[in-house]
Amino acid sequence: MIISKPKIGTLFSVGVFIFLAFALFIYGLIQIREASDRTWWYVLVYTSGPIGLLVLMKILFTLKTIKISKERFEVRFPFKFQKYDFSGKEIDHWFHTSIKTYGGLYEELTIALQSGKKLAMSKQENTEYDKTLNYLKKKFKKLQK
Repeated sequence: MIISKPKIGTLFSVGVFIFLAFALFIYGLIQIREASDRTWWYVLVYTSGPIGLLVLMKILFTLKTIKISKERFEVRFPFKFQKYDFSGKEIDHWFHTSIKTYGGLYEELTIALQSGKKLAMSKQENTEYDKTLNYLKKKFKKLQK
């Protein structure tokens, strides 16, 4: 059984970013009352708050846990309260993407289902990425694009 979860390091770094965005938002709200020139405080408040909120919502609603065993896939989205189950027979195709970046190699695995849904996971954000890739290469080699 393979269980892939979000990496703690990724969640920590995004959490620090969200904390800083909300801290700047609150600091801007406090300082805007006492400032003589409020223009830059309005810019700070109207950018940091919405950016922090959008990133928080994006992260919470895309967080997923993937369980793979005996050609069965179970994908759970804990903050959406959704769960998708599908078998290996429902996979239309899958592909592995590698992109060279300045910071290293970015790798992503995408599984497309016959129903049109897509499941994507990246090496930088998910645990057990290599095991999942090897499993797909072993069991579903014919469906690789």
